[in-house]
Amino acid sequence: MKKTELQRGDFNPYYLIKDLKMAELNRDMMPVHSENFKHKLNEYGWLMPVVVSSTGDVIEGHHRINSAKLLKQETIPAYIINWVDTKIQKQHLDCIISLNNGNRAWTMLDYLKSFSNYNEDYKKVYELYLSNSNNISVGNIIHLFFKPHNRNFKKGKAKINDLDFSLYLLNEISGLVQFYSKNKIVTYCIREFIALSFNKANKNKKAINYLIKEYEKMIKMNHPSATSIKEFKPTMELYLNNYNLINK
Repeated sequence: MKKTELQRGDFNPYYLIKDLKMAELNRDMMPVHSENFKHKLNEYGWLMPVVVSSTGDVIEGHHRINSAKLLKQETIPAYIINWVDTKIQKQHLDCIISLNNGNRAWTMLDYLKSFSNYNEDYKKVYELYLSNSNNISVGNIIHLFFKPHNRNFKKGKAKINDLDFSLYLLNEISGLVQFYSKNKIVTYCIREFIALSFNKANKNKKAINYLIKEYEKMIKMNHPSATSIKEFKPTMELYLNNYNLINK
């Protein structure tokens, strides 16, 4: 079998920090992470370089660069590659995610926000999350607008499943949380309610409105199933079966 020579970059041990361009596509910076790296740099020095493109766009090492700035450094060791075109946002972001996955794990919000820079569906959902973050978790809003366990989500290729229905359900969920509080409308139950609405209720708004009324009755009664990980799903399925029997 013929051996393929892998692509290699160039190393510059004294790359000027002022010439680096931080990636706006990257997830949000965490000051505590930069502080941790600052202490490591002080103790051990530069154990690994940052990765940059031939045009100075940072691909990996954003927190270490911030740490170097905190330490008043003017240069940084950099590994320079020329086969990633950072002018193409998708290519730049894919490379950032690939390299960063070995460091602090990306959260669902990291993926949603980063891909929102060039994917209109992600942008729409990210903006809806920002305006409803007091009422719904990022995981649940992703489940609401994209199919649950969508393998394409972390690749930036997921598509909104049903915008009109998802907006309707988001409005209903937000209304419940605002009226009854997160203590009574818990994240787990919202996730199960979303799944039930799409899968077993088949996006039937009349059926879902019926379920919401039954859900509210449970909350007002302080019914234990209203916040139970074990009992919420089968209880709501029972109410849905009742609705289907009534409306045969």
